[in-house]
Amino acid sequence: MHSSYSKICKHNTVSLHLTSSPFYQERLISRYVVEEIMPLSTVDSQAFRAIIHRIPTTVNSKLPHREAFSAYLEKEYAEMERNLKASLNDVNFVSTTADIWTANANNKSYMGVTLHWIHRSTLERNKAALACRRIRGRHTYDVIGAEIENIHSSYGLLNKVVATVTYNGSNFVKAFKEESTRTDDDDVTSLNLKSSQCASHTINIISTSDVEKYLTSHAESKAVYRSSIAKCTVLCTKSNRSTLASEAVEEVSKRKLLVPTSTRWNSFFDAVKRVAEIPMSDLNTLCSKLGVKCFIDREYQFLHEYCTIMKPLTAALDILQGDCVTHGELRLFCFYFCFIVFCMCVVLFAFSLGADVAHGKFKIVFVFIFAL
Repeated sequence: MHSSYSKICKHNTVSLHLTSSPFYQERLISRYVVEEIMPLSTVDSQAFRAIIHRIPTTVNSKLPHREAFSAYLEKEYAEMERNLKASLNDVNFVSTTADIWTANANNKSYMGVTLHWIHRSTLERNKAALACRRIRGRHTYDVIGAEIENIHSSYGLLNKVVATVTYNGSNFVKAFKEESTRTDDDDVTSLNLKSSQCASHTINIISTSDVEKYLTSHAESKAVYRSSIAKCTVLCTKSNRSTLASEAVEEVSKRKLLVPTSTRWNSFFDAVKRVAEIPMSDLNTLCSKLGVKCFIDREYQFLHEYCTIMKPLTAALDILQGDCVTHGELRLFCFYFCFIVFCMCVVLFAFSLGADVAHGKFKIVFVFIFAL
């Protein structure tokens, strides 16, 4: 959701009209600064100003410095906000998304809220970024609920929101389950926020926590899963912390190993897949160079079969997280995902009966799922 929010922010920039107005230069620069997420100090850069001054114009306009440019952006933002509110007057039903994250650069928390609706006449899907606000203190359910309500009310959406899509964190779930009351001039207003849990986050939990829980619940799969994943983790960590280790990886695989991150879904699968793509002889040569225990045949086979089984889920995540997904693509995805879940249930049921993973007939199921 975080990456989707940053994409939608780009759609909220001011429209660009190349006219002879003395403000057209500010419009060009503001679009560049906003869409590329550049610091406002960019306009004070001597190199940047030299480039702008070399661009021929039909009017003699002077490039503003940071303070004046900041005021211009504030004015354009206010105008954009008024236009958005005006366009929502004729909209009766909308949905929103909400997410909270902490920026690594400054260790500050923010809430992002996006808006989605269907145009009455054209039936086209529209979207806009409503807010990106600082959240102070603990991310408790009451703080989350109050902030979402405040954002909705500031755009007149309290009675228009059909549902708010959030991730599956307990604080978000409780924020929408709890019914809060507010007293204003002795009038008590009952607020009942409606939520829908994010499908992408649900699939991410299935492909990480639930799969790990299942694999570690059986003695045979637990041993090979933990040993193979532990070796992958050590390899990836070493290659990203040591220059010598990184150079050794490049010599063997010609590619960099990946380190999984909790905020980037599919990153664990991508990291395991990158290791599994290295031929076993080269992989064990690399392990010897880095002082890591070599992979045995069973562990290497497990990595390949793990990637084969998990590929449909990662493909589903990529589809759901797409910036623009049509209705037809969404219907096709639903059929595809339901069928994949059915196939995976068959495979897991075979596991529970003690089926041999290396058996030829059992591998046909892997190949069939992988081909999808």
